[in-house]
Amino acid sequence: MDKEDKKKENGEEEEGIAGGILKGINKIIPGLGGLFKGLEKSPAFKERLKKIDEEVERKLKEAPLKKTEEGKFRIKGRFEARYLAPDKPSMRKEVSPPMPQERPADIFDEKDYIKVIAEIPGVEEEDIKINLEKDGLTISVNVPDHKYHQQVKLSCEPKGKPEKFYRNGILEVKINK
Repeated sequence: MDKEDKKKENGEEEEGIAGGILKGINKIIPGLGGLFKGLEKSPAFKERLKKIDEEVERKLKEAPLKKTEEGKFRIKGRFEARYLAPDKPSMRKEVSPPMPQERPADIFDEKDYIKVIAEIPGVEEEDIKINLEKDGLTISVNVPDHKYHQQVKLSCEPKGKPEKFYRNGILEVKINK
């Protein structure tokens, strides 16, 4: 006797992907338990869940889930809202790529050097570009997931090259006067 026969014999049925999602939602939203238990007995509901499972399986075989780099994600797609009535127009909105962010940077004018501290979470140190021109410092990141651009006006014209340290999303730039 295989697993499916044992499940049917014990009164258990394989729930599939859609059934598992509904049971998960049932645990998150407590009031839906009775509704789902009532619907599970309906043959039409079971048939609809079976069709949804088959469609999900088919789509996963056509285009399997893509692995992404750990900690990095990309927002891409569109939003669509439509009426239930077929004669009403639908509304679609494309999701735009992230815009460059500009967070305020802290500037400390010490005796021998100037220290600039900026928050740039979610990027790698090698992705951060620093450009020093006269009395201005430009910090920029241009990777697909994160766009960042910050121009900082310094109190005096620095001497030497800037030293950068990046750890836990905090960039520290030290420039000798």
